[in-house]
Amino acid sequence: MKHAYFTLILVLIGSVALLVSISLPSEAASFSGRVVDEEGQPVEGLIIALPSFPGDSPLPQGHRVQVQLPRALENIFPPPRPSETDATGAFSIRNIASPSVSELKLFPERNSDYELLSIEIEGLPVYLDQRQHHFGGLKFAIEPEADITDAEITVRLRMRIRGRVLSADGTPLHNARVNLMVKHRDIDGRGRGSGGGTRTLDADGYFVDYVDDGAAYYTVTVTYQGQTVESEEILLEEGQRIDGLVLKLAGESAELPQPERVVVAPPPRVHDPARFEAARKREREGMWAINPDNRHAYKMIRCETREEAQERAGAQGAHLLTINDKSEQEWLLEVFGKRENFWIGLTAVSKEGKQQWDNGEPITYTNWISPQEATEITQSVQGNDANPNYVVLVGMTGKWQVARPGSPLIRMTERAILEKENLIIGAPESEEDVEKP
Repeated sequence: MKHAYFTLILVLIGSVALLVSISLPSEAASFSGRVVDEEGQPVEGLIIALPSFPGDSPLPQGHRVQVQLPRALENIFPPPRPSETDATGAFSIRNIASPSVSELKLFPERNSDYELLSIEIEGLPVYLDQRQHHFGGLKFAIEPEADITDAEITVRLRMRIRGRVLSADGTPLHNARVNLMVKHRDIDGRGRGSGGGTRTLDADGYFVDYVDDGAAYYTVTVTYQGQTVESEEILLEEGQRIDGLVLKLAGESAELPQPERVVVAPPPRVHDPARFEAARKREREGMWAINPDNRHAYKMIRCETREEAQERAGAQGAHLLTINDKSEQEWLLEVFGKRENFWIGLTAVSKEGKQQWDNGEPITYTNWISPQEATEITQSVQGNDANPNYVVLVGMTGKWQVARPGSPLIRMTERAILEKENLIIGAPESEEDVEKP
């Protein structure tokens, strides 16, 4: 009997060990680097987090995945702990499960005093879309057992309004729960909006509201126990903060001090030849921008010919741009500007007379400059034209135009947009994506 019990225990132990080995992915050694501001100065005391889930491909924006581990394993394999930057801006996050999809975030989420601008990993700089990075981070896949070091994260202080609420007798509302509403209208008058909700003031009656709508006219309204006070309209320009706003319930606002407008001034610039040259290279080579709708990465490059752009795209594991719908094109022109012309991945040369994108995708959206343009490129396909007619996205108009041999449009097009479906960290590097000393 004792022998039977002993055998049963061995079987149970072996089963748990097997469950552990097959249920969990391997671990990456670490994700480390440093955090700097726009001037390259280290940022201390910032909490960096990297929540992740098993997988090897970033999910579409807004898609949430719940990963359920067996209850017995939840405490054995906890998520990686966040890291706080030291005086040099350095951080280190260890014990990251891989392969996984991770999302770089600043904590406390939604209430961090900083916002992400870009991140450079393994020499690959990535720009974060300004419309979505406040509350979401950068999603990327980590390959099995990848050891990611020397990442450089660039952040900047968020715009905010900081104010104090006083009762009618002038004493602060200590730890009071109030309803705070912040309204804004654009400087150019094109739009307006509002947001807010219940807030708890601190022990001295202060509140902080981060405004992520950019330069605008702002109005702050506070309601407490049936009493409401509203500030005058405040102009807050890009990169500015408002401190010292005072709102007094049932009091005379004229007697209150005026809010102090604080411009977030950068520290004195110190010339660093190496950093200057790296910045020049980033400007020349471009930075990857993540589209929040499809999670694809895009980069604008300078090039002398369309053939050069195609060759460089292949060297970076990418392809020339495909445009699948109107919203994607609008996002591209918003990010990369409307002053340039761009080579895109569409040509009149195709097998069996079928038009398709260079990467093999079918054409689901077009924006030709004229019906004749679409007809002519189709005819060149059917005629098997020996000289391919490439297509250019004209930034000023947003229209597609055929660049025929000898056309001035060819000489006027010196840029291209590259596209890749997934940003994979830890994969073999392209020499073009790595800054050389």
